[in-house]
Amino acid sequence: MTAVLTGLGLVSPAGDGPAAYWAGLLSAGSEPVPVADRPGMPDGARAYRLPEPDAVPGPGPVPGWTSADGSRYPRIARTAAAQALADAGIRPGAMDDGLVGGLFLGTGTGDGEPAEELRDGRRTDGKEAWWPYRSAADLADQLGFTGPVQTVSTACAAGAYAVALAVHAVTSGRVDVALAGGVETVSRPALASFMRLGAVDPVHCRPFDADRAGTVYGEGAAFLVVESEERAAARGADPIATVGAGGWSCDGSHLTAPETGGVQALRAAHDALDRAGFRPEEIAAVVCHGTGTPLNDRTESKVMNELLGHRAATVPVTAPKSVIGHSGGAAGAFACATAALMVRHRRVPPVANLTRADPDCALAARAEAQPMRPGPVLLNAYAFGGNNISLVVGPVSS
Repeated sequence: MTAVLTGLGLVSPAGDGPAAYWAGLLSAGSEPVPVADRPGMPDGARAYRLPEPDAVPGPGPVPGWTSADGSRYPRIARTAAAQALADAGIRPGAMDDGLVGGLFLGTGTGDGEPAEELRDGRRTDGKEAWWPYRSAADLADQLGFTGPVQTVSTACAAGAYAVALAVHAVTSGRVDVALAGGVETVSRPALASFMRLGAVDPVHCRPFDADRAGTVYGEGAAFLVVESEERAAARGADPIATVGAGGWSCDGSHLTAPETGGVQALRAAHDALDRAGFRPEEIAAVVCHGTGTPLNDRTESKVMNELLGHRAATVPVTAPKSVIGHSGGAAGAFACATAALMVRHRRVPPVANLTRADPDCALAARAEAQPMRPGPVLLNAYAFGGNNISLVVGPVSS
């Protein structure tokens, strides 16, 4: 059974909705701004931010939802989820018709805002403040999803893991339709941790640039609707792309740093291709994890050179974090959505802020958009704890 993507929902610093997000990637125009005005943020902290709460877009025509309900985290989750379902042509309340829907949410820190408000005195009611991972259950309840509901927290690979779990749920027949994605908002503990690790670039997120000095935190929500090709055809849906089962592995070598040999990351890529039914020579483009940290970029470049061989110099790559920042547990979901849009538009967005390419990162990364030949897109997501995952997003057969 083939799994397809039939809907995308995106709330990001580059734009709200698939069309605006895609335009933002192509223009590579966003940049980090100070976040020290938020309570408790470290001095000098910067991030790729969403609008302030009163400007965050509402979720649209979903019964019982209002844009003012809850903190930023569940609000942008609802917005992206509603966008994805609308893009797929699935009306709110469709699960009442007997469909079984599953929801898979990737996140790093979850909705930590209530706990932060309690910590700094903005609230005194501690009820449910220490349950940061409740958003998946709340969202599934609001949507009426009656299938499996799962929160995935494999750090910066979580969003891609969520998509892989959704694909398995669909292809195994456990659900009729799955909503998968990731959500993250700028978090004091997460941002402070990156700063403490010395892993934050003071200027931009600039993957593969010789002068890169780390990553820059971002925030946003990305959801994808996954269903079988047969079900999509039966209801007259127009799939965006196919999506494979993915390849997973773990380095098990360090708490935060990737294993420099890239053995397990390469294994994940090969497994993803095998399960999707493609060969390395068929890869048309790559959505890199591309954090901008020196070691991560070098390791990923080594892995892609081993996978692609001599084609590594010509297969175009992109790095969404250069435009939207590193959205933690949502990053892998954004990578999946980016790959789907690349398959649809046959273009590869530029790698923003790339002014002097690092010779140790010998990939076809460019500061301008590149054309893409027909074929599948490989995407990578790597994370603390050695978590690796690759997925293959491909064209829909005519």
